[in-house]
Amino acid sequence: MGRNSRNITQQLNKRIDSLLRIGEKKIKDDATNPNRVEGIHSIKTAETYRSVAHVFGEYLKSQGIRNIYDIRREHIEGFMHSRENLSAYTHSKDIAAINKILDTRYTVRDFGFSNRSYKEISNNRGIARCDTGQAARNSQAIEFVRSCGMRRASIGQVKPSDFIRDEKGQCIGVHLIEKGGRERYAVVLQEYRERITQQVNQALEQNGDKPFIRVPDANANPHWYRGEYAQHLYSDLLAAKESGQDYYCGMREKFINEDNFNKAISRYKDEIVRGYSRDVMAEISQNLGHNRIDVVMYHYLMK
Repeated sequence: MGRNSRNITQQLNKRIDSLLRIGEKKIKDDATNPNRVEGIHSIKTAETYRSVAHVFGEYLKSQGIRNIYDIRREHIEGFMHSRENLSAYTHSKDIAAINKILDTRYTVRDFGFSNRSYKEISNNRGIARCDTGQAARNSQAIEFVRSCGMRRASIGQVKPSDFIRDEKGQCIGVHLIEKGGRERYAVVLQEYRERITQQVNQALEQNGDKPFIRVPDANANPHWYRGEYAQHLYSDLLAAKESGQDYYCGMREKFINEDNFNKAISRYKDEIVRGYSRDVMAEISQNLGHNRIDVVMYHYLMK
């Protein structure tokens, strides 16, 4: 790309074009952040980043920046502060887009902003007045979210054969394929295992190995119950460790990737972080489908 060959907004969009990986499987290849993947795998995400590129490009023009290679930290900081009256969600979205486009590693905290608070996410603050999570038509899906923390996108895809069973045939976990083709295993809470096993066996007997959980309607909020799962799993894992119980029934390696586990805990020198067990939070994080202790701590346990 020659210098001054196009305006700065066009250059930012050209960079987005080069990162598009629509339909490809996500590959985590960043040693500094196990949760980061190369490329942009969602059309919606690309559109969001283009909207940020437009306003960022206009700001850069006002600062006399005409080439993407001339962008420095002070330009990003100036842009972020030009939008300081906007929501925490917007700040997080802006910095995520800039990091992806410019291959940087900034956080909103680097520019004096707070991380997006769980309490500021109105869709996930709790049970809204119009929430239908308790409706009979959604009850089975919500029970599965409560039992294993699956995301909404996974609910309608799960088949009986996706469940992992112990030597007695009880369902203790589930294999999930989520957005971008990422695979993970989530352990089923102990208190739900008998009930979930009954439902899985019944579905297999009645309909064979086909998806059997009805996706909840738009007014139900599965993410709220995913938070419940994280809280209950913390209590369960902590109790299991203290009593010497094997919560994974001899199959811990299916649920916990040791390399990612060690990377996650290496960011914290103390085993107790703000009153919570660092190692237990790292296990919860993998069961939720990421590798970030801070998300578990701030978004689920401390809310």
